[in-house]
Amino acid sequence: MDLDLHQRFSVGAFDLAWDEWGSGSGAPLVILHGFGGSAQDFAGQIEGLAANRRVLAIELRGHGRSSKSNEVESYTIDHIVDDLAAWLPTVVQEPIHLLGHSMGGRVSMRFGFIRRDLIRSLILANTTAWKFSIADPAIHEARLTFFRSIQLDTPMRARESDETPLILATNTPEMLARRREVNDSLDPMACKALGLAIFDDGLQPIAHLLGDIDAPVLVIAGEHDHPYTDHAQDLTAAVSNGSLVTIAGAYHSPQLTHATEWREAVSAHLDAAD
Repeated sequence: MDLDLHQRFSVGAFDLAWDEWGSGSGAPLVILHGFGGSAQDFAGQIEGLAANRRVLAIELRGHGRSSKSNEVESYTIDHIVDDLAAWLPTVVQEPIHLLGHSMGGRVSMRFGFIRRDLIRSLILANTTAWKFSIADPAIHEARLTFFRSIQLDTPMRARESDETPLILATNTPEMLARRREVNDSLDPMACKALGLAIFDDGLQPIAHLLGDIDAPVLVIAGEHDHPYTDHAQDLTAAVSNGSLVTIAGAYHSPQLTHATEWREAVSAHLDAAD
């Protein structure tokens, strides 16, 4: 499935690409992709999730089909949270289920602190309330070196990982080509600014604030997604009403590689939280 995002929302100098699918009695589900990703990362999941509710997806500033500024100063987690706070009340008039993957999970937690009235539940997928990092210290340092070196003309290409063979084996070439095309349109300055903020100690731990969110929270972790799967149990315990699903054999993007297990976990949570 190719997610053509037909709608735009203007906030400051940015036009954010978004769209929605489905209808029904279930509370709306809003999906936030991760750093360097796009709504296309959830292309195979939208139809199933939209069977009995509205599902909305937005591409964050500098990502995918949303506009780019080419300015490092435009890209912070606070800016993205503010974008969400401006957009969401214009498109939904009731509490939502908010699903955030990776960096999108961190944004979801931050949004949950400031707009608890809009949160029916949270789904925190492959994310952390502590430090983002890469399990192998040498790879982590090499990634930081890359982020620091980025210039406006630096090509944005997805890097291979242990998960790459699984992604290739479980998705069609057409879907993967479209995902690569959309994700590789990331603004290099967004990659630089957010990459350094996320992976170079630019974010403060927020776990101590999570107890203030009283909505149900589902934490999803891939079995091999270190270090985030190691944080998952503590993340679940930090909220007042949390549950954890660990997907066996999965890495950082089980919505792509273990689609059925991921969708079943999300759907069960949504039905219970409705």
